[in-house]
Amino acid sequence: MSKMKCNYCEKILSDDADLVLNYFHHIEINHYNSLDNEDKMMHDIRKKMLQSKKDYELKKKNVGDSDLTFNAKNSEI
Repeated sequence: MSKMKCNYCEKILSDDADLVLNYFHHIEINHYNSLDNEDKMMHDIRKKMLQSKKDYELKKKNVGDSDLTFNAKNSEI
């Protein structure tokens, strides 16, 4: 099993299915204020993308796939 070391501290993150997401959250919780302006901007963009994905998946689960919903509403069949 491979591991990933944090660039800002001695924390070692185990390689699992959520390694990148765990690293992202570790940075946000422990090192966000240490990031320079460019890294903060990139972090904030990633955070918005993750939230957008989460919102989409929740909506898809509750409403259904938008293509299927649209096609069902606008189909003459």
